[in-house]
Amino acid sequence: MPLLRTYSRRRRRRRDSRLSPTRSRAPYAKEGHVPSYIAATSSSCQQADAVAQDTEVLPPSGSCLSSSPASHVWARHMKDWGLIFYIRVDLQGSFHTYPDVGGPFQSSQEADKAIDRYLEDHRDPKMHIGQNDDISSMENVIRRCLYWPDGTIKRRTKSFATWEAKKRMHQFIQALVDKYNDDHNLLGDLALKLKDVLHYQPLCENHMWYYHLNFTAKTKEDDGFDSTSDNLFFVEVKCMGKGNYEEMVVSCFCVINPIDNGKPCKGCTNNGTADMKHPDTGEYFAGHLDAYLPYGCFGQWSDSDDDDKYVKAKEAKLRRMFKKTSLMVVVSGESVNIHYHSQLPCGSLKK
Repeated sequence: MPLLRTYSRRRRRRRDSRLSPTRSRAPYAKEGHVPSYIAATSSSCQQADAVAQDTEVLPPSGSCLSSSPASHVWARHMKDWGLIFYIRVDLQGSFHTYPDVGGPFQSSQEADKAIDRYLEDHRDPKMHIGQNDDISSMENVIRRCLYWPDGTIKRRTKSFATWEAKKRMHQFIQALVDKYNDDHNLLGDLALKLKDVLHYQPLCENHMWYYHLNFTAKTKEDDGFDSTSDNLFFVEVKCMGKGNYEEMVVSCFCVINPIDNGKPCKGCTNNGTADMKHPDTGEYFAGHLDAYLPYGCFGQWSDSDDDDKYVKAKEAKLRRMFKKTSLMVVVSGESVNIHYHSQLPCGSLKK
């Protein structure tokens, strides 16, 4: 295992306090435009030291490892697609995306455009709406309610949601591991290599969101025999901001012993992830309050795994709903009631 510096809680607090109010509270850019502070980070990363000269031997299990002041990953939320793209900036100022859409890119704008091209390349032709198409027609509305732009069904089965969440967490943790390797100049055999994602738990405390994560990664042993071993890691990430872009700040990144566990984390235990392994409570921030996730932050699951059955039932429900729905719009200062009684809307003018 490479030599790493210990990362004390006092130093972590001091680093967290240096986060500027603008960065944590600034309004987020509209979808398709990366906030300016992401671009600013790339220049600051170029000046960061890859590894300090006074490195120490790997600290005991449960102690947070060294982390660069620029240990941030950004999440770009594509809500219309039901997708999240993670963006990492390396020490040379290049932008990397997860999932990979090409690159590395030399600017946030390049990365942004590449993500947009990737999505358009994956758009299903039947979901394409031309300039002359009526976006509000019942058929288009129903189609958008049933399918994502790539043509996949917007189903809410528990098995599918679990699979999708694990895939997304794997991409997120891969971005964190790559960022850690880059910050500490861990290349080739010395680099951490992500193996398995074991547990992931969102937490909400004092109106702030966090993630607690467990994963295993292959690490090179410092034994002179080029041997490797699988180590268990714990990571805590603080989610800053709301909107299409979210700043994910690493507050703890450490190796832990699988047979040891610190004082139980109330947040993980209360929300169904009691098997999550944690370091000592002094090494992470969230999970000390006897709190639960806000009610309704996750949708209800569908019991059916049959796609055809689900689509037919959902479509029938939507058609019944739209036939009873009146849409009120204003035309030249007068109210127009548009009723969907059939596939073609008809309007009645009321003064």
